Amino acid sequence: MDIQKNLVKKILVLRYRSIGDIILSSPALEALRLTYPSARIDMVIDDAFEDICHGHPNIDYLILHKRDTTGMSWFQKMVMGFKFIAKIRKQRYDMVIDLHGGPRSAPLAWLSGARYRVGYRLRLRSKLFYNIFIIASAPGAHTSDVLLDAVKSVGCVMPDEKRLFLGYRPEDKEFVTGFLRRFGVSEKDRLVMMHPGARVDIKRLPAEKMGHLAGWMADELGVKVVYAGNNADIAEIAGIVSYSGKRGLIATNLKLGHLSALIASCDLFVGNDSGPMHMAAALGVPVVAFFGPSDPGIWGPVAGQAKVIRNAPLMECQPCDQKNCPHTGVHCMTKIKLAEAKRAVINTLTHRSAQRV
Repeated sequence: MDIQKNLVKKILVLRYRSIGDIILSSPALEALRLTYPSARIDMVIDDAFEDICHGHPNIDYLILHKRDTTGMSWFQKMVMGFKFIAKIRKQRYDMVIDLHGGPRSAPLAWLSGARYRVGYRLRLRSKLFYNIFIIASAPGAHTSDVLLDAVKSVGCVMPDEKRLFLGYRPEDKEFVTGFLRRFGVSEKDRLVMMHPGARVDIKRLPAEKMGHLAGWMADELGVKVVYAGNNADIAEIAGIVSYSGKRGLIATNLKLGHLSALIASCDLFVGNDSGPMHMAAALGVPVVAFFGPSDPGIWGPVAGQAKVIRNAPLMECQPCDQKNCPHTGVHCMTKIKLAEAKRAVINTLTHRSAQRV
């Protein structure tokens, strides 16, 4: 279908979750803005991720989808769904671009009533719900490039470089300033965030290795370490602190805005393949990231100062689907050697210190 660009005045982008996917959508959103500079660009995301889109220059309005429906009856969920669809239809979008490609977003694209409905070729539902199909990316393409390829399908002008965006509010910065002051961290201190979390346990660097690295950074490099994570990471953090022999700062269960501001205050982010890793990259904070079962070519940090640490040699099963690992106990993450991580940390902090002078 040919697109009459002069008729596209309102665009809706669907990208419900998650942290990394939303952040990696930034170049695609910039491409839309370059191509349709006078159009209104709205975006549907899950409400849990509202903070990471605050102040986004290429999103005019966020439409929040309720993520947690715990305690709601099926009838309440159905009513909520109908109201959400009515809210979308009321806006009379000219184009809907489904970057999510899931069973929720595909019907919404169709029900929106938009003239142009853009989505992935996904068996039956693609023929039912879309009338423009996204150009397939090359196998192994990075997620940010896959999302850019999606908007090529509507004739978008490509940005000159891949720029990620992540903002936070002044009050988030004030919270972090108070938090660091309360624990005796000054502007002269070098602060490193360690984030042991990951979507699945098989993607976590073992606590013993993470703890050894934290203790080494504190003793040999004189940095202060702040541990971040959510409820699922608290036990892991306790183990890391125990292995490190150092207390460190504990910053768990922060709002995403607070976490963004805290990451931005750090000289280095050290962690696994996770959403906060992409947050650090978007904020321009150097990253040392541990990868095992996932492919850094697809999910690695998009940043100038980023070092991915993997086990060497790679196991024959890498990368994998991260389910039912047959090597429980001695898997790819347990084979990562810390010597390479230490070199990356030293090089990054040395470069960061030189930038401060």
